[in-house]
Amino acid sequence: MKITVIFLLLCSAVFADVLKVKDKFPYDSFIDQFEKKLAITSQTREIIISFSKKNGKAVKAFLQTHKGYLEKKQAVYLADVSSAPSIAMSLFMKPALKKYNFSVGLIEDEEIANILPKVEGKTTVIRLEKMHIKSIKFVESL
Repeated sequence: MKITVIFLLLCSAVFADVLKVKDKFPYDSFIDQFEKKLAITSQTREIIISFSKKNGKAVKAFLQTHKGYLEKKQAVYLADVSSAPSIAMSLFMKPALKKYNFSVGLIEDEEIANILPKVEGKTTVIRLEKMHIKSIKFVESL
């Protein structure tokens, strides 16, 4: 009996539904590269998510050449770092991210990363209205 319950709980975690249009965005904050809370509120209109180093570099380049984009668009940028070893995060990734002139919310939990919509090789752009998903796009560049 205990094994069945544990198995069902594990399966529900593994097969959690990916977020879709009309869903409420379930997270109200992430921790950024400076260990500060990056809030997602009813005022947030756009969430940009990179799931790979290549896409992260493209988003970085865009945001550095379009200064103030996140503020103007009431947007936040999230990067999936859930597969990075913690030693790599602390020794290499976070110090590099701290050089950015904008906040990057870090997705460090694999369960969270798994429910966020993604397409291999693309950056995810989620449009929100009062915390509800209005659209999801997968783009090669912003």
